Amino acid sequence: MEFNYIDDISDMENAFISHFVLSWDAFQIKHKDWIAEMKEGGCPITEQWYDQSYMWDRMDPKYARVSMIEALRFLRNHSGTVMFMTEKSEDAYFQGKKRIAFIAEADAFSLADRIECEWYDSYGLTQENILLEDRLPDDLYIFDRSMTWCAVFTHETTDAESEIDTCKKAARNRYCIICEAPMNYFGTDEHKERERGGHGTIC
Repeated sequence: MEFNYIDDISDMENAFISHFVLSWDAFQIKHKDWIAEMKEGGCPITEQWYDQSYMWDRMDPKYARVSMIEALRFLRNHSGTVMFMTEKSEDAYFQGKKRIAFIAEADAFSLADRIECEWYDSYGLTQENILLEDRLPDDLYIFDRSMTWCAVFTHETTDAESEIDTCKKAARNRYCIICEAPMNYFGTDEHKERERGGHGTIC
């Protein structure tokens, strides 16, 4: 699988954040109920928390929270070249070197295949304290150059209990986000159930 790395990523990274990530002020409005719940539980959500959280933690709650299978299907429906990006602070030993905060281009279908294979392989090995080298970062943001859509694959799962006994089941429940869902997906019972979502960075 071939990747084309982008040399100057700052403009594209800033554009992505502007398109898909809520500002602190907007975050407080969109997530006000969750923020209130956390405050009542003794874990206030501050601007410092916001600055240190994952980008996907700061996205609009209206975006569809989906399974990995759904996110992969969404990605495979976009033929041609797509962009993919990591978290600013996330590093990975990838393609022969340690990389921090990179953006690259790849074929959508090939990237989906690699995400699927690597996640299942690495998830099972991680449970045995074995780490795969030369693998994609665990938190991945995939989008088109015009930024009309984005698919997010996070390191979290929505089934914490099965992480202990049934790692394959947990891997299937990887927490993903579609920032522009396929037509007629929003409003379905499946979407409403998943929309409850979750936050990966907590006190």
